Amino acid sequence: MELITLIPAVLCIIAIVRSGTAYAFQYVFLPVLLLFPTYFVWTFRPLPSINFLMAAVIPLGVGMVFLDSYRWKFTRTDIWVLMWILSCCYSDYHLGRTTDAVFSLFANLCAGLVPYMAGKLLIEQTGSRIKVFKIYVWLLSVSSFISAYEFFFRVNPYSYFWTPFYHGQWAAWITQIRWGFGRVAGPFSQSELAGMMVFTALLMSLWLGRSNYQEKASRVPPPPLIKRGKVHIAILLVAFYMTQARGPWIGGILAMVVAAIGLSKYPLRRAIIVVTCFFMIGMPLYIFGKDYLSGPRKDYGSEKETAQYRAELFTNYIPVAEEGGAWGWGAKFPIIDGQNSIDNEYLYCWVVQGSVGVIALIFLIGETVVALILQSAKAHTVRERHFILTMLGLVVGVAFTISTVFLGDQSYDLLFLLFGWAQAIRETPMGLNEIRNRETPAMKNETYGIRVYS
Repeated sequence: MELITLIPAVLCIIAIVRSGTAYAFQYVFLPVLLLFPTYFVWTFRPLPSINFLMAAVIPLGVGMVFLDSYRWKFTRTDIWVLMWILSCCYSDYHLGRTTDAVFSLFANLCAGLVPYMAGKLLIEQTGSRIKVFKIYVWLLSVSSFISAYEFFFRVNPYSYFWTPFYHGQWAAWITQIRWGFGRVAGPFSQSELAGMMVFTALLMSLWLGRSNYQEKASRVPPPPLIKRGKVHIAILLVAFYMTQARGPWIGGILAMVVAAIGLSKYPLRRAIIVVTCFFMIGMPLYIFGKDYLSGPRKDYGSEKETAQYRAELFTNYIPVAEEGGAWGWGAKFPIIDGQNSIDNEYLYCWVVQGSVGVIALIFLIGETVVALILQSAKAHTVRERHFILTMLGLVVGVAFTISTVFLGDQSYDLLFLLFGWAQAIRETPMGLNEIRNRETPAMKNETYGIRVYS
């Protein structure tokens, strides 16, 4: 029965042969990314284990190499991606764990490199920006609707459905309880990871909804999805709450604030106000947080105790990371004071992949943020600027959230997809052309003035 894991590979190959890689990305990769769990695998030794998402990614990556690589344009971000993947596998290899290094290389090529390539080659350059947003929002809405079962009945419906097909396998995560309800994880393993995925769809739906407002004002019939935009927003907001994940909540709010800068008549002025408010609010919160986290850990599982746990991670693991040097300890790092879960991706990366890995991650995020800010300054329309700052909000929100949780499962693929997508926006005007082609002449005259959003 485990062979059903390979069905996405078959579907992806058929889609590529019949309609191309962009079609396979939209109608095979995205559904598998957002609707299928990653913790059920097909194993055929000595090959690495393969889950649903890997099965879809492998033919997609091969297809892009043969069909789309001629459109590749080198950017500095390519260096950081390769640096990141090298640190993932060499951290085990230099300690003599060759098999672990090979398996790690395979996993990170699938989860990191291929989504990065897809973001760089298959969205902006094919004029599919709006279509990808629509599909993503639709799929996350469906996934969220199904996942609501977990909130009330404390059972993950995805795990419950797929377990009978995988004899001897089960979900690595159990549903956590908070405030008397299950914390919704859906197909994304953990509620924190689910929170990241949901708020990305929420921001996309808000941008689509704003596009719908423009179309309705100009009497252009809206596409069916956008017409029902408020329903999607409502579903995603409820699902976002049901994750009961504070880190993604804060990250999602931060992402929305960044995206809202793009709606202002004077975006620079609003950005200065946002940054000023951030420091004015952040400093008192920092002082309050230090007082709140002081004292011994007790009442295990409480909100205060989990916050203290994360604070102690730095005390315990920074010396371990420094001792690991440039390439780190690999997957089998020393466990300090029973803290086997490092709930901070930057610290975890430093421990496991060494200083090379964490520098690559910081440079990837920094390069992407700078590219999007520069591109927003060149935007010709308010809608285009709003889109770019929505993308910036997604990256900033995820970058903040992974300071409270590890980067894993589908969120890993998503972040690298955003890294590649950001580079493509800088390289080609296809996304702007797509918007212009969908506008009437009257809309074009309006969208070139800031009064569109006034």
